[in-house]
Amino acid sequence: MSNVNVLVEPTMNLRKSSVLLDGRHAERVAVTCRVHYIGEVSTQPHNGDGLTKDVSVSGCKIVSDRPVTRGTLLTLTIALPDGQVPLSIFSAHVVWVSGCQFSVRFMQLSQDNRKRLQSFIWKSISYDTVSDHRTRFRIV
Repeated sequence: MSNVNVLVEPTMNLRKSSVLLDGRHAERVAVTCRVHYIGEVSTQPHNGDGLTKDVSVSGCKIVSDRPVTRGTLLTLTIALPDGQVPLSIFSAHVVWVSGCQFSVRFMQLSQDNRKRLQSFIWKSISYDTVSDHRTRFRIV
């Protein structure tokens, strides 16, 4: 009987562990919350009300009563349906605009606001509330 040494090489996944799922930095949940925004660009002030279409710890999509300008920095007040005072976000950058819909990226989020938002998102996630039905978790 011969002694055979077998070398098994693990298969390497060439993707980086930080590869984003569909280009997003965080899980979004489809949830409608009232939001008020205020901001200013050199040509006009932005002041309006709207509703979120989805929310994550990195940003949200809003349908508004007034258009905004891409690149504007807004202050948001989001009424999360969690029984607490509205969430104030002082640095939300408008990254996408289509008519009266726009998306913002939260540039600075306090640790407390991040924890509150993450907790709200985890409690709100269900098969019916996510924007698509892809896998929620992945092992990297």
